[in-house]
Amino acid sequence: MKYLLSIVLFSLGFSGFTQEVETYLLFDAEKADRYQMEKEFPQRAGRGSGSLSLPFFDDFSTYSLPTSDPDIPVELQRWDDDNAAINCNFPIKPPTVGVATLDGLDRTGYPYDFSSPDTYGPADTLTSLPINLAGAQLADNIYLTFFYQGGGRGNAPDPQDSLILEFFAPAGGDNPWIEVWSIPGSEMVTFENVFIPVDNQIFFQDGFKFRFRNYATLTGNLDHWHIDYVFMDDNINPEDFNYFEVAFVDCEYTLLRNFSAMPWTHFKANASLLMADTVKTLQQNLSSSQADNVTSGFKVEYEGTIWDNLNDFSQVVVLPEETFVTQYAVNDAPNDFVYDTTVNDTCAIFNVSFYEDNIGILFQEKIGVPNNDSITFQQVFTNYYAYDDGTAERAYALNTAGSRMAVQFPIEIEDSLLGLFIHFTPFQDDNSGESFILRAWASSGGVPGAELQENYGFSSPNYYDDGYNVFAYYPYDSPIHVNPGNIFVGFVQDSDAQLNVGLDKNTNSNATRLFYQLGNGASWTQSSVQGSLMIRPVFKSGKTLVWNGIEEDVAPAFTVYPNPSNGLFTFQFDSSVRAEHIEVFNSNGALIFADKTSIMPYVLDLGSESNGLYFIIIRDAAGNVIGRERLVKSN
Repeated sequence: MKYLLSIVLFSLGFSGFTQEVETYLLFDAEKADRYQMEKEFPQRAGRGSGSLSLPFFDDFSTYSLPTSDPDIPVELQRWDDDNAAINCNFPIKPPTVGVATLDGLDRTGYPYDFSSPDTYGPADTLTSLPINLAGAQLADNIYLTFFYQGGGRGNAPDPQDSLILEFFAPAGGDNPWIEVWSIPGSEMVTFENVFIPVDNQIFFQDGFKFRFRNYATLTGNLDHWHIDYVFMDDNINPEDFNYFEVAFVDCEYTLLRNFSAMPWTHFKANASLLMADTVKTLQQNLSSSQADNVTSGFKVEYEGTIWDNLNDFSQVVVLPEETFVTQYAVNDAPNDFVYDTTVNDTCAIFNVSFYEDNIGILFQEKIGVPNNDSITFQQVFTNYYAYDDGTAERAYALNTAGSRMAVQFPIEIEDSLLGLFIHFTPFQDDNSGESFILRAWASSGGVPGAELQENYGFSSPNYYDDGYNVFAYYPYDSPIHVNPGNIFVGFVQDSDAQLNVGLDKNTNSNATRLFYQLGNGASWTQSSVQGSLMIRPVFKSGKTLVWNGIEEDVAPAFTVYPNPSNGLFTFQFDSSVRAEHIEVFNSNGALIFADKTSIMPYVLDLGSESNGLYFIIIRDAAGNVIGRERLVKSN
């Protein structure tokens, strides 16, 4: 069963069975992020413009599920539900960039049923908007065609799992949904193409729909089916149907040499060297005809200024059904492109897009928005370093008490290390009650050496099951001064529970950057797990505000003692100020307590809270912040 799918990579000769493990995910960040968007923009209605007409087409290169995101045109909606996950990270070489993935998670990105590890049943549904087939005839040769893949980079569905296609008959009575196709689960590394005829008169009405469904294990991000290039039209002959399409296949995420993101002030110190010389994209000719002279390039935009870098060559000959690689000169002749370091002092976010000729059967429907002839991403320069592309296809964990995991980062300038972004994902067990302590190490011969600073504050994995965040922020007890050069960041875990950290399988910094130590006295070992661990160090980077809104550099208007404490903290306020309100935040930035401070001195009781680091904000009667402090609770 799926709940046993921990991949044992190797074990070492310590007492007991110790190992680093890679597991499938039980949480989908993309679904959770989308769920939060629905809460932030609940006012927008659905498409609401009647039934669609043929042809129906969706290649999932743009978001086409119901959404309240004001940046996505409602005219692009093609589906009536949002259980599937639109992504470009889980499939392997899809027909075009972007797929709809069906799995064992609900629309919020959390398991459908977490009560038992082997719960099984119907899971996701992907239902088309109504289509007007009134007046159609059998002689019209209406077909639905699509591509599908089981597993990909995710978890392959087992033989008892299945993918099902159903047609809806508007006047079908009590059972209007009719199964017309299904396939049992299997591991697939290629996509299969299917043609399904609409060959029954009961479907030829206004209000016809079709839907994909999957039967799966309901306890996590398992049993993946990826669907792409859904096309429905009349006058189709499957024997001679030709996909006139040359498209991108995979996402891109960076123009930097080693990172997907980094602090802007660090980048500015050595901008040219930190840029990639060249980057490559994977593209595909779906057509059975040769495609000639496919030109491409990339654009970078910042607040209306655009840098356009056209390749100085084109793909002169692209053979039928060929997958090919295109190389782009970034910081190399003739482009010699470097992000403009004059646009801002402390942060910058650039919009990047790769593009090719518009070659597609219905590309004109998506003019003005990203489609499969382009790839878009944001290059983020704020106050953190990142190797990963922001998505987790698997999870990584250690299973020994006292184990340490450490990721190496080459730091460009002298700065203050404030904390870590960590993406934890639940797997089988809820480990939010487990604890760990942040660590930072100097580099010694290419492995973690001396600790840069003692840290005593305990933290716990935070699982964002409602979509508020993907990464949790964990601050060090106090800022750590670091010099240019290699440092290691990570944590030491208190128990043998697997604290599953997100693992990005589309990048691979682990090969040279991830080290682990299985308990006290063990030696540091380089990881053999392919991917990039989703831990990101956060720096002051010239800023005066911390990323989560808890500002720095405000002089305290009070003293607090004892600190650390077992839970009771006494506040003594300066006579020059009048404190009225106290707010307590946990290490993830969530408000956990608020009270009036009418009694002086004020005693705060955190005895019922877990050990760890807490932030205190004191406000006056007008709500102005007059002081802040960090508290450490430890028994």
